[in-house]
Amino acid sequence: TEEGLSAVPRDFREGSLGLGATKFETLRHVILPCALPGILTGLILAMARAAGEVAPLMLTGVVKLAPALPLDEYLPFLHLDRKFMHLGFHIYDVGFQSPNVEAAKPMVYMTTLILILVVVLLNWAAVRLRNRLRRRFTASAV
Repeated sequence: TEEGLSAVPRDFREGSLGLGATKFETLRHVILPCALPGILTGLILAMARAAGEVAPLMLTGVVKLAPALPLDEYLPFLHLDRKFMHLGFHIYDVGFQSPNVEAAKPMVYMTTLILILVVVLLNWAAVRLRNRLRRRFTASAV
C-alpha cells in the first residue's frame, strides 16, 4: 500500500494544492483514487499470505486442543510429528465456529493480542540482531 501511495505522481499533488484544495481534499479526491489499485493489490496479497500461512498448518497437524506440548525430556526434545495448536487456527475456530460468537469475543481479542505481541517481539529481536551484526561487520570492514 505504501508503494501505491508513493506511485501517485508528485505533480498531481502539487497541482491539486496549487488549485486551492486543502490537504484533506487532495488526499481524498486525488491521491486515494490514484493509489486505490495499489492499495487493493496490497490488501489481496496480505489476505492471500495469511491464508497461505495457515492452510499448511491445518493440513500438517494442527488440532483444536492438544493435551500436551510437543516437548519432552527425550531426544530430540521437540517432536514435530505430534499434534499441535496454532494461534491463527484458534482465532478462526473460536471466532467463527463457536456456538456463541458474542461470548467468545473476549477470548478472540486476547488470542489476537497474544499473537500480535509474539510477532512484534520476534520482529523487535530480529531488528536488534540485524543492527548488532551490521555494526559488527561494518566496524570490522573499516
